Amino acid sequence: MNELVPSDEMRPGDDFLVVLQEVAARFGADATRPRELPALAELARLVDNHAPLDAIAATFRRLAFDGYLRGAMTTVAESMLASPRGELGLLLARELVDAIDPPLGLALARAALTLPAVVNKRHEIGSVYARLHLLVADTLMERGDLAQARRYFEAVLALDIDHSQAAHEYQNYLRRLEARGVETRHQSRGLALLDGLDEVELERNLAGGRYELGRPLGRGRHAVVYEAFDRHVGRHVALKRLLGTKGPRGRASLRVIEQRFFAEARTLAKVRSPYVVALLDAQPQHHFVALDLCRGGNLRSALRRGQVDGASLTRVADQLHRALNAVHAAGAVHRDVKPANILVRDTQPESPIALADFGLALDPNPGRVDVAGTLRYLAPEVRRGEAPSPASDHFGAGVVLLEIALCPEPLPAAFDLLDATGDDLTTALPRTLSPASRRMITGLLDPDPSQRKWS
Repeated sequence: MNELVPSDEMRPGDDFLVVLQEVAARFGADATRPRELPALAELARLVDNHAPLDAIAATFRRLAFDGYLRGAMTTVAESMLASPRGELGLLLARELVDAIDPPLGLALARAALTLPAVVNKRHEIGSVYARLHLLVADTLMERGDLAQARRYFEAVLALDIDHSQAAHEYQNYLRRLEARGVETRHQSRGLALLDGLDEVELERNLAGGRYELGRPLGRGRHAVVYEAFDRHVGRHVALKRLLGTKGPRGRASLRVIEQRFFAEARTLAKVRSPYVVALLDAQPQHHFVALDLCRGGNLRSALRRGQVDGASLTRVADQLHRALNAVHAAGAVHRDVKPANILVRDTQPESPIALADFGLALDPNPGRVDVAGTLRYLAPEVRRGEAPSPASDHFGAGVVLLEIALCPEPLPAAFDLLDATGDDLTTALPRTLSPASRRMITGLLDPDPSQRKWS
């Protein structure tokens, strides 16, 4: 995005509202809305009522983990337009700079620093003022803009010379200069030559320059997806790169994430279907895989823009059925069948779908299984703690097809209840459904997995 620069007529903090509007516009079109998901409505209520930051952040993280990051970001951004909060600006800025849209995150963090409530806390130890400065400095470091980064590190140290994180990061900054042959006692010399070196190094790491990195397409909890160009074969691909952040339990958690990331590649390598995203390349040493590029976004965004609707139900059902047959024939269970994990190959009407995101996929007999996935798409037996199976994937497909049948109306609230019964989940079938479609969805949502079937 272009740099958002406040005009002379703007009051302090007004530029923060400008960037918030940009965040809402950028991500709102494809985002789930509060009226469609009770958890998002709860997030909006917490922000509107100025709930403690911990409560808001915890709800935000749960939504992001369940695949509703865009909805959570849009909800917080729109709610803050009436009452800006620097701490929430920091929350959104961190998500943005973590690969979703770093320039927009940088603009938001910088704009948050103009809020009077943030400026008034500049002398408080560990305040949002210091944390925003550190986020901006770290982001600028990642972009290779070391001259600008220095200013933000020093702004914190000028107020708190003992600030351990700022001092540590500032030392990293000096070491990076020295490693590149820059005299740190004269830090202004030659800094322009350092701009963009991080991007060059990233390109070199992408299999020896085979891939030309393009725009980011999306981000999950542990990975970011870019559009990229494969120079070897002359085609555009989706490049999914594992983020380098550690999990909440440190190195052990990070190892588990890496194992799951490349287990996804091994699963995809075994699946053969035009309705499943194909694995094109895997580079464990560089922490990325290359996949089919689907330009139509995911099924949720296709439903929003009207590319997929009730008239598409039979076609999508047939393709999703074929995709799951291929997955199960390969000896895997997807575990997370939902609109966000079903891609549309192109933006044209009636473009085929492709099942994606096998990060939770597993062998049907894995031993101990943790409950994972998104609640509203989980089969009743999985909600009770039983092992996922092909039948539980069929249940998730049934929920997806019900969403298509109901569109633009949201799923009933019962799907978000942990103890919902089979009757709760099948009473929402539209009366306009054909008998065949009604039988199919009812069969897929059968509470008994042994009776669950496509028909």
